[in-house]
Amino acid sequence: MARITLAAFGDSLTEGYGLPAYSSFPAQLERKLLEEGCNLEISNYGISGDTSADGLSRLVDVIESKPDAAYIEFGANDCFQLADPEQVKINIVAMVEAFQEARIPVILLGFKPMNFTPQSYALAFNSIFSDIAQKYNIPLYANLMKGLGENPEYYQTDGVHPNNEGVAIMTENIFPLFKSFYEELIA
Repeated sequence: MARITLAAFGDSLTEGYGLPAYSSFPAQLERKLLEEGCNLEISNYGISGDTSADGLSRLVDVIESKPDAAYIEFGANDCFQLADPEQVKINIVAMVEAFQEARIPVILLGFKPMNFTPQSYALAFNSIFSDIAQKYNIPLYANLMKGLGENPEYYQTDGVHPNNEGVAIMTENIFPLFKSFYEELIA
């Protein structure tokens, strides 16, 4: 069976800000999938600080790499900058549509605003990912940081980026979705 290539397309949560490359989320996810018998290679296209607009501006490079599948993980930096949720949604929709036009299946990884985010903004932001996933009929993992809460033992000293243990929790939680996505790809 041929090896499946997956493009990990996102911001610092994908890049692995502050961590050695082997501890990044894509690296830990790839190891877990390989351990479970999935013949898969993940290419890391994460860039720290990227907003959804930044991601959109470099999307063509990811598509031109011709991955078999991809995940889209943007929104955290938009949220921290209180970017207009409607514009964030437009940017992510454009990414999803571009991958679909290129016949590259995608998983959407969402982000839930942290407790310090103004409540009214958080409410508007929270529906972005579920609305897109539903409209485009794509798998969604609603909150990549699920299971970490705001527990300092899972974060680097900045209190925002997960440490190795935090990434391990993220990987463990999201693994079933990626395993079933992989199984659909090879079916």
